[in-house]
Amino acid sequence: MTIDHLWMEDNLLLCKLSDEDRKALDELIEPTTHARGEVIVREGDVGGYLYIIRSGSAEISCDAEGLSVHVADVREGFMFGEMSFLTGHPVNATVTTREESIIYKLSRGAYSELMMHNQDLVYALFAHMLVQAGGTISRMNKEHVALRKYLTERGH
Repeated sequence: MTIDHLWMEDNLLLCKLSDEDRKALDELIEPTTHARGEVIVREGDVGGYLYIIRSGSAEISCDAEGLSVHVADVREGFMFGEMSFLTGHPVNATVTTREESIIYKLSRGAYSELMMHNQDLVYALFAHMLVQAGGTISRMNKEHVALRKYLTERGH
């Protein structure tokens, strides 16, 4: 399986790739196929990978004292694993496919190699991570406000 460079340009990097960029991505990103219901990464696993959903969708869940709690549904273009990728800490959620999915996998080591040779690609990937994190924080803030409002109204 090969990397879909046009998809990467249009949906993730938002820039045109040179032949050198394409070659670097082909060497550093591992495309994988996952069946419906397959766990891609499990909470507590050793981290260090950034995952990008090329096609398909997945569910993110966390363990809460033995109970699996649904956190989010994610789809094409979404990155996950970024916290353990950046920090080296264990993975803090389980990600399970909802349908057959193609996932691009990038290791910390490969990202470091990319940093040494192609800062523009590194910047584009990091910018996508930041935009996505900002959207997640915004969604969480709205949920927090709604929950506080609900609790406040119930208390009266």
